[in-house]
Amino acid sequence: MLVELQVENSKNEILPGSYATVRVPEVALGKLVTLPDNTLIFRGKSVQVGVVDAKGVVQLRDVKVGRDFGIQSEILSGVTESDKVIVNPSDSLTTGTIVRVAATSSPSPSPTAKK
Repeated sequence: MLVELQVENSKNEILPGSYATVRVPEVALGKLVTLPDNTLIFRGKSVQVGVVDAKGVVQLRDVKVGRDFGIQSEILSGVTESDKVIVNPSDSLTTGTIVRVAATSSPSPSPTAKK
């Protein structure tokens, strides 16, 4: 990735054309919410995800997708890290559908929900 940085260089230790490895602390990046690509529902020009509430009722939410990391994507708005997002939602999924949340064998940020 090619980037341009502005840094203090009063001692001329950084020369033009120099290469460097830069590590940005997570604190500087802020909170990053990512979801697996198999949670995204593409309908027309919008992208949605299915979120399950405490009563097992589905709510479809529009999300704004940021960077694509290959098998997961950054979510800029629409869900929070505490939401229960449906993995592999069917094309017929609608708001108001009642689902049962399946138990998972290992801790996961997004539990799977099944009809």
